[in-house]
Amino acid sequence: MTTTPTGSMPGTSPGSGAAHEFSGYPEVRAALADPRLVPPPAETGPPGTTDWLRATVSRFASGAAHARRRALTEAEVALLDPAALRVAAERAAAADDGRETRLVVVGTLAEALGLADPEAVADAVATVAGAYFGGAAPETLAASDAAVAWLAPRMLPGGGSEEDPEQARGQRWEERVAGRIGLLIQACDATAALVDHARQAGCPAAGPDLPAALDRLVTETMRVNPPLRTMRRVAARATEVAGCPIAEGDLVLLDVVGATAAPEAAGELLTFGAPPRACPGQAQALALAAGILAGRAAAADGQASE
Repeated sequence: MTTTPTGSMPGTSPGSGAAHEFSGYPEVRAALADPRLVPPPAETGPPGTTDWLRATVSRFASGAAHARRRALTEAEVALLDPAALRVAAERAAAADDGRETRLVVVGTLAEALGLADPEAVADAVATVAGAYFGGAAPETLAASDAAVAWLAPRMLPGGGSEEDPEQARGQRWEERVAGRIGLLIQACDATAALVDHARQAGCPAAGPDLPAALDRLVTETMRVNPPLRTMRRVAARATEVAGCPIAEGDLVLLDVVGATAAPEAAGELLTFGAPPRACPGQAQALALAAGILAGRAAAADGQASE
């Protein structure tokens, strides 16, 4: 663990205390489980904008709002069968139509969620992903706002019409809409990066053992070279991690790769987070990545045999 003065680490807000880094398994696991350490919160904005989306999803929320929104997302994820996603992703990737990996990921998920025009949804989600995590340039944010406005009425049956009973419930409708967009965004670049990192590690040869080999590859890639190597938290209230005092407003950086590599992890992938904020779509993400790798391999074999 290291502690540095205010301002020496990117992301430390003016007036906050120190920035702390943890890489040991016990410390990282404890920090991830601490409800007083939360992702940097998002300021809200007009309905249908990127700021509204960020302020309405579970990722940037805490407390009761996080629990309520996460439950909605978990219900959505529970409907997504990993085996079916894998087959669909493999089929889409094998088509080798030049689409970016992230568009294949989102298009596959959008189709599984029953959304109309999944390719258009994928394009819009990719646009929003450029601004979703904050700090976007004005032109990027403007494009994202337009994409959110287009996506929102297409996320639920009834399209957000006045006849839609979900809309009549106000907050619940907004949180379901935002949750679905957030689910697609979370999968977009992260799963594509997982596929890229796995390919860099070297895909196994074709054969009867290929599915199992791809499962091992994506899991190992998520362990040693995941899309996100460091998780960021801010202390909403004073706390401590492994005896280290954390003041309200302090920044906490968690080396999840280092923690996952520790013997104490015993195979736990902290690269997917941990309760209460563990990624609810871990099985789905691994299945999508494995399916895309299989499809790309099939496409390459087909081209080689021509």
